[in-house]
This record gives sequence, C-alpha cells and structure tokens, in this order.
Amino acid sequence: MALDMQVKQIMRRDFVQADAEESLGGARETMRLGRIRHLLVTRGDALLGVLSYRDLLEWLLVDTPQQGRAERLRISDLMREKPACISPEATLAEAADRMCRYGYGCLPVTSDAGHLVGVLTETDLLRAAYGL
Repeated sequence: MALDMQVKQIMRRDFVQADAEESLGGARETMRLGRIRHLLVTRGDALLGVLSYRDLLEWLLVDTPQQGRAERLRISDLMREKPACISPEATLAEAADRMCRYGYGCLPVTSDAGHLVGVLTETDLLRAAYGL
C-alpha cells in the first residue's frame, strides 16, 4: 500500500445508511443481514453519527431485559454522534492514524462542505495494503 494514496482511491461509495429514528432492533437486523459492522446514520447527505455492531451487541448483552427495549429505542439513543471523519483527499497514512487514534473500525468520508461521500473501513485499508 502506498501510504501517500488518497482515501478517495479506495473508499466505498456505496454503503448502508440508516435513519436516526429506526429502532435498534431494526438496525441490528440490517447489520446482521448486510454483514456490516458500522451503520452510517444520516439525514439526507448529512452525517449524524455512526452505530457500531459492537456497541449495539454490548448494549443488548448488558441485561437481558434490554432485548425487549430494542424495538422501542432508536438508533439515535445509542449512536456515536459527531464521529471523526476524513476528507477524500487525505492520505491512507492519515486515515490509518486517525482510526488507530480514535479506536474506530471505519471513518466516514466527507466533502469540504460536510456532505457524506463515502466510508473507509479497516478492511479497505487491509485490501490496499496487500493489493487485494
């Protein structure tokens, strides 16, 4: 992987989005069926937050009565608001550094105007590193 490659060269432009008012149960099912670990929470092309599968499962496992609440609570109740983002022009080295620094498995990619244009995941970085 060339560390000076830009994020826009490997980011995913097609990604799963969810509305903040969707139930946590619905989000879990979307993530399970889509085999994704991060759900980008949006309103239009504006990023509101990120819901990770790990955070959702940890919340569900805290106490079994939580499972009944999963249909009543919304993504907005659990998502991480204002997550760290990255520009499409940033280098992969910058992206890897930011992921490590914040402990994130993905970075939403936003334009200068703040519009969501893609997502970069750990898997994307691994594929670039090994030429896959």
